Amino acid sequence: MTQKDDIKYIEKKLGNAFQRYAPKLLSFLTFRLKNKADAQDLTQETYVRLMRVKRKDLIRHPDAYLFKIADNLANEFLIKQNKSPLSIDLETAIERGKDSDSNASVRATEAHLAVLQLEKALHKISPLYRSVLLLRKRDGLSHKEIAQVLEISPNTVHVYLTRALLYCRAELTE
Repeated sequence: MTQKDDIKYIEKKLGNAFQRYAPKLLSFLTFRLKNKADAQDLTQETYVRLMRVKRKDLIRHPDAYLFKIADNLANEFLIKQNKSPLSIDLETAIERGKDSDSNASVRATEAHLAVLQLEKALHKISPLYRSVLLLRKRDGLSHKEIAQVLEISPNTVHVYLTRALLYCRAELTE
């Protein structure tokens, strides 16, 4: 096999990985961006960036690499859109809650802040831990299914999931 053949083989393998994970990437980006059209655009951009990588032979876990690219794209997109996670005017929201008979707006603001805190915690953990956690909690995959998707052992899935949950719990209780 020539070097050109090796490159084509690796590109085909990465393309297949993208096709396999595209629906999950779209779901992940839709959750992050709260907009399916933007998520679709960034899903395609994820593929473009994957194919632009010069040393594709160094990518050992295409799935984790894809989610890291998607995560970085989502962060870039949100920064460009000026959607800072802490841009909520809490005082205004609390005042509105006091003025109304119900505290629905305060509860909605608290729920939104909790989601933002969770997103912030998820961005602090490694992409592989985050992938394991999201595949389990968001997508409902079993340890065995996650192990197959990420090409790791079910025992490693258990360890990564435990660590990710402990870290998120610690972040959220601070």
